Amino acid sequence: MRTHTTSSSRRAGLASLALALSAGSALAQEAAQPSALSALGSGAIQLLMAAIQLVVGLSIAAFAIKKGFDLLAKLLTRGGKTLDIWKEIRGKNVAVAVVGACVIISYCNVIGSGINSMSNVLGSITSQGFVRSFVGLISAVVNLAVAIGVASFAITVVFRALDKLTTNIDEIEELKANNVAIGVVYGGLIIGVSFLVSSGVTSIGMGVNAVLDAILRMVGLA
Repeated sequence: MRTHTTSSSRRAGLASLALALSAGSALAQEAAQPSALSALGSGAIQLLMAAIQLVVGLSIAAFAIKKGFDLLAKLLTRGGKTLDIWKEIRGKNVAVAVVGACVIISYCNVIGSGINSMSNVLGSITSQGFVRSFVGLISAVVNLAVAIGVASFAITVVFRALDKLTTNIDEIEELKANNVAIGVVYGGLIIGVSFLVSSGVTSIGMGVNAVLDAILRMVGLA
């Protein structure tokens, strides 16, 4: 009789354990379902942000190409002398093509630091609060605007400096004559200066972000 009672108790205990495990599994599945939906929503937002980054990048690239050639045409027009860039390129003028390509590379190199800051903000927008994300976006836009201005300034400085240093050389005539050596020197200096100023642009963006963060702490929003 005691053995039968003990056996019945064991079966009842096992049944209770099985029921508890089943209930725990059901609760775990219910808890996991919202988490899966949250992950899906986060992934969709990340995909949208990636698409926005792509559009912004392509738009800035188109802007850099147009702005670069417009600036180059302006810098190669002085003293009544002009140089039609596309006419020279169609005429297979390698010197002008080298300078034009280096100007575009320089623009993209400097502006790329601003785009990188914006990409970082858009990539982390789902993990940060609205206020901090908004501040980061403002900082990235300011950084991008500064980068565009700095790129134009750096290229202008290179042309003006070489113009002062080489008073016995008419750069426009040399480029028209397809002097590749002049084109390579100009192109190398333009790209080199762009690498130097791009790090400064990144630092400006970090400084703007730090100032905005400090302001948020002062007003109690951070």
